[in-house]
Amino acid sequence: MGSGTTVSADREFSGSPMESPAELNCGRQPLVPGTAQEEAPAANPLLEDLRRRLMRALQRTVARWGSRRAREAASAAEAAAEAAALEEQSRARVESALGRLRAELLEMRFQNHQLARTLLDLNTKMQQLKTEHELEIASESQSVEDNAVNQEHESAHLKI
Repeated sequence: MGSGTTVSADREFSGSPMESPAELNCGRQPLVPGTAQEEAPAANPLLEDLRRRLMRALQRTVARWGSRRAREAASAAEAAAEAAALEEQSRARVESALGRLRAELLEMRFQNHQLARTLLDLNTKMQQLKTEHELEIASESQSVEDNAVNQEHESAHLKI
C-alpha cells in the first residue's frame, strides 16, 4: 500500500479513494483465481465483510437477471401460445367456411342437374305435342279435303 495508508478494523483509509485489489490484499501473496487461497476466508474482517457484500450483490443481480429472463421467456411463450391459438381459430373458421361452401356447391350442382332434366323433359313433351298438333291439323285438313271430294262425288251422283 501507499505510504501512510492504514487498513484496520475501524476503517481508517488514507490515500487514493479506490484501493486496488493488490493493496487490499494487505501484503499477502496475490490471489490466483480457482485456488484454495481465493476461497479461504480473509483474515481481515474488513475484507471479509466486503467479500460477503459483493457476493450478496452479485447473487441478487444474478437472481434478478434470471427472474427477468424467466419472465421474458414466459411472456414470449405466452405470446407464442396466444398466436398459435389465434391461428388455429382462424384456420378452423376458414375450414368451416370452406366446408359450408362445398356443401352449397354440391346442393347447387344437384339442383342444376334436376333443372336440366326438367328442361329436357319439357322439351321432349313440347316436341310430342307439336307433332300431335301437326298430325291433327294434317288429319283435319285431309278430312276437310276428303269431305269436299265426297261432297263433290255425292253432288255428281245426285246430278246423274
